Amino acid sequence: MDQQGSRLGQGLRRDVHPLPRQAALIWGTPYTRGGECAMESTATRATARYHAKKGLISKSYKLDRNIVDMFAEACENAETSQAKELTAFMKRYIRKHHPDYE
Repeated sequence: MDQQGSRLGQGLRRDVHPLPRQAALIWGTPYTRGGECAMESTATRATARYHAKKGLISKSYKLDRNIVDMFAEACENAETSQAKELTAFMKRYIRKHHPDYE
């Protein structure tokens, strides 16, 4: 048996994951770059529970780099967070364009 153990599941080391990254993601197996197994820390799990409780999600958008950089600089100059300003913008936009918004 090699250092990683057999691929049939007997004696696998916990710090090296034998599966490809995509398979690990599909099966919900902890995985990080370089093939190392990453177990969640207590702080990570606590943060995930807090985000779930508060209904917080992560979103990703493709935006022009110049706009993003200027926005980040403007928020820094105004001593406010980008998330706070994006949330305020979204609420104003929804109030204006969504009839059922409170």
